[in-house]
Amino acid sequence: MKLVTLVNTKNDNLNNFINSWSKLYSFSNEAIYSKSIVKETLTKTDIQNLYKWKNGMKLSVLKQKSLDTKIKVKLTIINTFKKSDSIDIEAFKIEFKKVSAVWKIFLLHIIKPNKYPIYDQHIHRTFLFIHNEDCSNISNTSISNKAKEQFYFERYLPFIESQNIKDLKKLDEAFFAFGQFLNTRNYSTLLQ
Repeated sequence: MKLVTLVNTKNDNLNNFINSWSKLYSFSNEAIYSKSIVKETLTKTDIQNLYKWKNGMKLSVLKQKSLDTKIKVKLTIINTFKKSDSIDIEAFKIEFKKVSAVWKIFLLHIIKPNKYPIYDQHIHRTFLFIHNEDCSNISNTSISNKAKEQFYFERYLPFIESQNIKDLKKLDEAFFAFGQFLNTRNYSTLLQ
């Protein structure tokens, strides 16, 4: 029998946190992400696969329509951003203003995966928790798109940049896994 014990230790080292929690990350079809994210030039199929990976399953009819009409049709623009040394964030936001915040930020990650971390409710929840802020009401629908973008660009991204994280994928894995753990609502009894 192989049992795992959760050890509650306080530590101010973000790298230790990332190393510990990234080991608990589990998400389907990581090979799809790994294969597509490294490409210098993306195809519509790559974009489709990456958003399917992010969604964790086949896209609903509405999500597929959004992907087709708001993102995939701009493949040339996406690849132009991808090939540039840096992205004019304001130009990017204008170009993709009709895309939801989480998908827009994911597109930014697809374009520059070593500069822009992924964002979702689990990432948001983890950030708030480690900054001693209330994270109990974070869900996909509890925050407006404007507030999600504001949080990402004004708080989360500057924090990550200040930490000089080398492996954003491992950071995403750790924050995602811990955010899911926090979402179980049983975490408070385990962290006492």
